[in-house]
This record gives sequence, C-alpha cells and structure tokens, in this order.
Amino acid sequence: MDLKTYQAAFTEVAAEYERTVSSFGLAFEREESQPRGKRFEDPTWACENCGKSLIGGNGWISPGCIACRTGEKTVTFFISLACPKNCYFCFNPNQEDYERYCRTDRDALGELEGAHAAGARFDCIALTGGEPMLHFEKTQAFFARAHELFPDAHLRLYTSGYDLDAAAMDALKGSGLREIRFSVKLEDNEHERRMVEERIRIAVDHIEDVMVEMPVIPGALDEMKDLLVKLARWGAKGINLLEFCFPLNNADAFAARGFDLRRQPFDVLYNYWYAGGIPVAGSEAEALELLRFARERDLDLGVHYCSSDNKNTGQLFQQNRMLGRLQHATGRYLEYRFDEEDYLIKCAKAFGPSVGAVQRALGDLLADDEMRTSLEGGVLSFPDGCVDEIVRCVPNAELGISLNVLEASPEDVSMREVGIEAVRR
Repeated sequence: MDLKTYQAAFTEVAAEYERTVSSFGLAFEREESQPRGKRFEDPTWACENCGKSLIGGNGWISPGCIACRTGEKTVTFFISLACPKNCYFCFNPNQEDYERYCRTDRDALGELEGAHAAGARFDCIALTGGEPMLHFEKTQAFFARAHELFPDAHLRLYTSGYDLDAAAMDALKGSGLREIRFSVKLEDNEHERRMVEERIRIAVDHIEDVMVEMPVIPGALDEMKDLLVKLARWGAKGINLLEFCFPLNNADAFAARGFDLRRQPFDVLYNYWYAGGIPVAGSEAEALELLRFARERDLDLGVHYCSSDNKNTGQLFQQNRMLGRLQHATGRYLEYRFDEEDYLIKCAKAFGPSVGAVQRALGDLLADDEMRTSLEGGVLSFPDGCVDEIVRCVPNAELGISLNVLEASPEDVSMREVGIEAVRR
C-alpha cells in the first residue's frame, strides 16, 4: 500500500465528520481562513503547548491555565448548571445530566472530600457552573473546605458576577479564594455590562487574581479592544481569550449572525471529551489581533489565547501517558513513543515498494533485542527515532509519522491511529 492511499482513509473520515456536523445546521467555511501556522509567525506572543496556547500582554497566565494543559493535579467542580444568563453559545446543555443539574444541586463539597479521602492531590481547584453565586453559602463552604483540605492549592471561581458585592468578595477571600474569572457577555444591554464591569473593578481591591474569561466572537473586535484597555486600567491580572465554538445546538442563532465553522477545526480529529463544540471561523484571527493590540498599547495585562485544541491536550496526556507502563508490563507497542510535547503517541511507517529496503536497513540499525518493528498489510511500523537514518540509507523510502491515542476499556487497552503525516525531506 502506498502512503497516498493510506492517507485517503483519514481524509474520508474528516469529510464524513464535516457532513455529520453540518447536519446540525451550520456549514463549514469553504477554505481554511486561518491556517495554524499563523500562530507561529508573529514574535508578539509566546507560543506554548505546541502553539495551542499563546501568551501576550505582560506575560502573566493563571496557574489554572497551565495545569489545564495536562490535567495533572487540577480539578473543576460545579454545584449546579442553573444560570441567570441565556447565552446562545453556551455548551452546558452538552453536559451529562444537564436538565437534572439545572433543577437540583450536585454535592460538590462531598465530591471534594471524597477525592481527598481517596488520596487525590490537587494544585488547582475550580468551582464553575452554571452560576455558583446562585448558591453563595454552598460556594463559600466549598472554598473553605478546599482550602482546609488542600491548603497550597490555587482556588478559583468562575462567575458572571451575579449578586457579587464587596462583602461577598471578602467572604470568599477569607475562605481561601485566590482567583475570580468573570464572564463578560457582549450582547448584554448597557446597564448589565456596566454592572459587571463595576464588579470587576471592585474585585481588584478584594481578590488576588482577577481576570476575565470569554470567547472571541467574530465581529466584536472593537468592543474587545475597549475591554482590554479597561481591564489594564483597573489593575486586573489578565484575560483568557477562548476560541469561539458552536456547541451543536442553537444553530439558528449562529446562522443569523453569519457564522461558519472553521475548516480543519482540530489539529488532530478525535473524540474529545471537552463539550465546548466546533470552532467558529474567524475567532482565532481576531484573537491574534487582540494579542497584537495588547503589545502595541503596551497593556499591563496578561492576555492568553486558549485555542480549542488547547482544551483537548489534557485528555491526550491523561490517555497516552500510560504507554510506558503498558510497554513494560506487556511488551506491546514497543515501536511506539509518547511525545512529551504534543502528548500523542507516534511511530514511523514505511509504505510501497521500499518497505523491504527499510526493513533491511532497520536490521542493521537495531540490535536483535531492539527489533521493535511490525509488518501489517504491507505497511512497516518502526520507531520514529530511526527516520533520519532511514532517509539517509533509503533515499526513496515512502515514510509517514503515525499519530495515535491509547484507548482503555474494562477488558483491554488498544491503540487507535488518528492520523498520518508524510515525512518531509
């Protein structure tokens, strides 16, 4: 089998994915408007997490954002999914038992205590919603207990600012709260916007880390620039710019605003846990413009762009980090490697008439006890660390880098291939 034929299967999976997603009522853009390479072309910002996380402004970033990249020692709870807002882009309806937890509360404090009793160790703990401030007493009790059980953890709260005054802020700070992330809804009327902004301004004098987290909605660039200037003037720590996503519901509201979905929505197509949805075309371009704006104005504000892909790396890390233990315990998948940069599992593959020559070259390169190759369907898999030498030894070799994810079931662990990238010479 040649590489082009092998790649065609993944191309068809992507096409079927687009057809399925489009059936929810929103079409993909005709051509990719914002290639990911654009993230690396401007020295204005720092590229981290393989370019999925961009940091600009004064360079500050919340510890919670850093922990999110791997999902290590970080956890988020909610008391309820009820919320006084009615954001058309909200993805909470995608959450498991959404209707149930809009009507009844979840025992977030009990879950926290259970995790501690089971030996969990957390550096970052968050409470989100819905709107946690609908349940202020439970929210305060949650943070007080979290601070007692995990005294060194960074505690943060997500809120729209609902019913949050200076006294409530002081009470939360006394319970150990370190960070508040306000959600700002640009479509609110002027009175509601001013009220939220005033609460952000007041919070700066009461809570250590005050920031805003919100999606970058295409077409709102001027309003977003104005908000960045205000946040810097008030002394807020930063803003987390999220790639705007379509949550596979409420399509009429997105279509009425002229939105399309981003073509090539993910670096690697996979079944991701994050319920945020599919990236909307144009959001990333405006996020990058906001990073440039912060630098041009020399704003004393941390400006972080969290791409949709950035939300998914924690899942890849959590699933794939078990590779080493699996290899040691079972001797399976020895030709594979866990990439500690993008958290995918990789091996090299040889295709077409050159397979035999590559296999012979590998025989010379690897000792008998290191022969970590497999041949299936005419395709040879081998460690990707050998690629440069194979290119030198077999110049005409048709090679690709295989991208994989480990999937665990109660019965077994299996390797799922999610992509193949041609080796460039």
